[in-house]
Amino acid sequence: MTIAEKAKEFFNKEIDKSRFADHFKDHIRELEKWEMIMEKKYPEADKEIVLLGIYLHDIGFSIGEDDDHAVTGEIIAKEWLEKEKYDTNKTKEVLHCIRAHRCKDVMPEILEAKIIAFIDSASHLTQGIYFGIARKEKEGAKYEALPKLERDYRDLSLFPEMKEDMRELYDAWKKLIEVYQKMDI
Repeated sequence: MTIAEKAKEFFNKEIDKSRFADHFKDHIRELEKWEMIMEKKYPEADKEIVLLGIYLHDIGFSIGEDDDHAVTGEIIAKEWLEKEKYDTNKTKEVLHCIRAHRCKDVMPEILEAKIIAFIDSASHLTQGIYFGIARKEKEGAKYEALPKLERDYRDLSLFPEMKEDMRELYDAWKKLIEVYQKMDI
C-alpha cells in the first residue's frame, strides 16, 4: 500500500468521528477529480505530495469544528507522517500544503501547496457547498455563504487561466445565494 493510500485510509477512519463525515468523503472524491486535471496541466508537481495534501488537508476536522482545522490538521498530519517514517523534507512540504490550503495566515509557496489551495476552492464550486451554508446561515449559523464563495473565488487566482474558466459557475452561485437569501423560507 502506498503512503497516499494509507493517508486516504487514515483520513476516512478519522473523519468518521465528525458529524460531517459524508460531506468530507464527497469532498475528497471531488478533489481527486481536480487532481487529475491539475496533474495533466502541471506534470512537474510531485503527485505524492499533492495526494497527501488532498487526504490530510481537512484532517483537523476529525477532532472538532471550533479550532482552525488547518492548524490542528498540521499537528495531526505531522504525528501521522512521523509514525509512518515518511521522508522529513517531504513531510515539511505536505505540512505546508495543509497549513496553506486556506490562504489565510500562511500562503502557498510551492506548486503542490498552490494546487491544494486551488483545488480545495474549485471543488467547493463544483461540489456545491454554498447552498447548505446559506441554509444554515438562515438558521442562525455564523458561517456565511457569500463571503465563503468570495474567498474561494479569490483563491482561484493561484492559477488565473483556470479562474477565468470558473467565472460563470461563480456568477451562478452568487446569484443563487443572493436570491435564496431574499426568500422568507
